[in-house]
Amino acid sequence: MDQAQRLREMVSGKVKKRKKVPVLKKENNTANRPEIITITSGKGGVGKSNTCVNLAFAMASTSKRVLIIDVDIGLGNTDLLLGVYPSYSLLEYLKGKCSLEQAIMRVSEKVDIIAGGELAKDDFLLSSKERDVISTDITELKLYDYIIFDTGAGISSNISYFCQSADRVLVLTTPEPTAITDAYALMKSLYRKSKDLEIQIIVNKVISVQEGYETANKLITVSQKFLLAKPTYLGYIFEDSSVTKAVRKQVPYIKEYPASSSSKSVYQLAASITGSKVINSKTPLGFLSALFKR
Repeated sequence: MDQAQRLREMVSGKVKKRKKVPVLKKENNTANRPEIITITSGKGGVGKSNTCVNLAFAMASTSKRVLIIDVDIGLGNTDLLLGVYPSYSLLEYLKGKCSLEQAIMRVSEKVDIIAGGELAKDDFLLSSKERDVISTDITELKLYDYIIFDTGAGISSNISYFCQSADRVLVLTTPEPTAITDAYALMKSLYRKSKDLEIQIIVNKVISVQEGYETANKLITVSQKFLLAKPTYLGYIFEDSSVTKAVRKQVPYIKEYPASSSSKSVYQLAASITGSKVINSKTPLGFLSALFKR
């Protein structure tokens, strides 16, 4: 048993039996190219990967097929958050040890993942050829409506590439000053390469609607003034205890606690992205729905 596996079991609190999840078989249900979304953040600890997982499940509730690709090789934890142990990973695919279809793991009826893979070192950078292989091969999968790249935090050539390759970039921050500062530094780096990049801001761990708006407005204001760029505000996610509880159980909080304030927030984000009504009877759409239509 390797060190990474032991760590997973320590985090879980017990030795966990591997879930047998079927490997994806190639299908062609979607005629158009999937929309590529990159979710990133200026600093770690803002809840990026957890948001990515829950947003994907919420988007799937609108009858969309979603693939999450963890491109934070060596440090990714998408599989850990879901409590699954993939047979193959993105790293093994790039090394030619498995096919693309073998690297894809189905975790629900409409959500699949490709785990990043384990490494002895945490400073792994993809070569330009490897990044091109991922972008070319993945976008040819016609099964999906959306493909979400879950990047690492900060500024690197890996992160920049997957942001520049996306149809839209979701920058996650929290109301903390350090998170806002780092989010701005990331956006500055991205906008230097392309002013046309579609960047949308999500503010996580807010205690009020106003706090989310004020945090996003700070980033939008400085971006317009100093970068001559116009990021937009996608929405917020409330802080609540259900998030931590779900992480410990290794399940998406929108599945375990669908009526929680954080879950309602994520369902609204999903509705804004897909343009569809979320399928969740426990989520009232009144005030929040009206807010996003403004």
